[in-house]
Amino acid sequence: HGIEASITAFQAKYLLRVFLDYFRDPAQALGELNAQLSVHGRAEEFVSMCVVVIDNPTQTLRYASAGHPAMWLWHDRDLEPLRATGPLITLDPGAAYGSRELVLDEGDLLVLYTDGLAEARNGPELFGEERVAAAIRRDPGAPVEVLCRDLLEEARSFATVDIGDDVAILAVRR
Repeated sequence: HGIEASITAFQAKYLLRVFLDYFRDPAQALGELNAQLSVHGRAEEFVSMCVVVIDNPTQTLRYASAGHPAMWLWHDRDLEPLRATGPLITLDPGAAYGSRELVLDEGDLLVLYTDGLAEARNGPELFGEERVAAAIRRDPGAPVEVLCRDLLEEARSFATVDIGDDVAILAVRR
């Protein structure tokens, strides 16, 4: 979305890395990031972001999300949305962010994506998170590379115009 948005994204990524070194809890890191960008950033720019920390020795996932689209967790033969735990960064300088910790079992799948995927359009209709979920449910055991590729292709096939926003999809299986 232009040079100013790129600068904001770079600042947010850099500061987040610094705060994650200082705070173990991703919600604390998001809170500090929000406070800093609210003071030093451009008031008209909002940032959605999700922070996931996977701890292999304890087999846990801890996450916090600032207004980002729902992540999807395939666990125990069920697909669960992991929704935002706080508002967009800079929307409210004093916002509180929460975090959740979940145990990951062998074969669990986590799928994250940017809003460009869910906002693919067919006329006035959006691809939406329910279509994202349906695509994951069709074959949650597929290799992650195949799942990501198929999800993007499904959104492109749905769309009647070019997807205007960038799309990133990340799938992680334990």
